[in-house]
Amino acid sequence: NLANDYFRKAIPVSKLTEPVSENHAKTGASDHAAAQKAKAILAVIRALPESYREPLILRLVEGMTGPEIAARTGLTHGSVRVNLCRGMQLLREKLGETSS
Repeated sequence: NLANDYFRKAIPVSKLTEPVSENHAKTGASDHAAAQKAKAILAVIRALPESYREPLILRLVEGMTGPEIAARTGLTHGSVRVNLCRGMQLLREKLGETSS
């Protein structure tokens, strides 16, 4: 478990965009549109306040649970739940604005 935690912490957020841009750029027009959408979503996530962004990335990308996020960030489990809820709400609002 300690080794897994170490390697989770060692992965930079910028590394998350590399597979999306490389894989989708090679296959075709529809994949290009999907890659553009993924980049737009990632840009919206990066624009979120840090208090919402970090728990969202840990939950959605890393697949961590609420208690795992709390242990990693030093926040209480309740704070993590609130930040995830508010972050998802803000993300939905921002994505709704960009997709219209």
